[in-house]
Amino acid sequence: PFLLVMGLFLFGLIGGIAQGFGYIPAFGLYEPTLRYLKEALGSRSFLSSIGVSLFIAVPAALASTVCATALSYSLVALKKTHGAFYTIIKIPMYLPWMVTGLLMINLLSGSGWVARVFHALGLSELETAMSRVLFQSNYLGVILAFVWACTPFLCFFIITVMDNLSGTFGESARSLGAGQWQTFWNITFPLCLPTIRSMFLIALLSCFGSYEIPLLLGVTTPRALPVEIYYQYNHFDLQHRPYAMALN
Repeated sequence: PFLLVMGLFLFGLIGGIAQGFGYIPAFGLYEPTLRYLKEALGSRSFLSSIGVSLFIAVPAALASTVCATALSYSLVALKKTHGAFYTIIKIPMYLPWMVTGLLMINLLSGSGWVARVFHALGLSELETAMSRVLFQSNYLGVILAFVWACTPFLCFFIITVMDNLSGTFGESARSLGAGQWQTFWNITFPLCLPTIRSMFLIALLSCFGSYEIPLLLGVTTPRALPVEIYYQYNHFDLQHRPYAMALN
């Protein structure tokens, strides 16, 4: 099964690369060329899309990693790494990101659940502020959606390593007189750092390459890179397809 999946993946990857060089026989394009790559790299929209995707992905990945590390430590310290509470926390990681975007609209929009709660409490300023969370050029709503979706996924991996370390090295340190914070900061956290770093990179790439959430919660322009690629891919002129694949 692995070889079958990798074969299909490589077949699509090689085909996409070939299209990026302008080779699509079905559209009458037979001559490989660097023209589309040059146009893509020199395009102002491409550079702005790269900037938007980095503007979203870096803070979202950082916030998700910090939240996942703090949540993992809290659950390990409270011995809640199993059971119903931990199962509830993991729910966002099972939801498709399209569903996550729709949930954020219901939750954080100007007429969403949070705004209604503020209205019921008479907090009109906070109610008005909720209308400035989604569909804004600061992409705050997109970042919050990524943090909500990525934190349980990162926690799922970090908490496993942290729980094992806390049960071995942590107990040894505490038996020698170290406090709980000293044990975490000087022993558990440094030993978990390779896993935390790997989880940060996974979150960074996931947020950078996401299409659904920036499309649903972002602004029309400038667009995140995956949204810009899809927009170019659906261009009415089929001979425009190599440009989209060059962006890809």
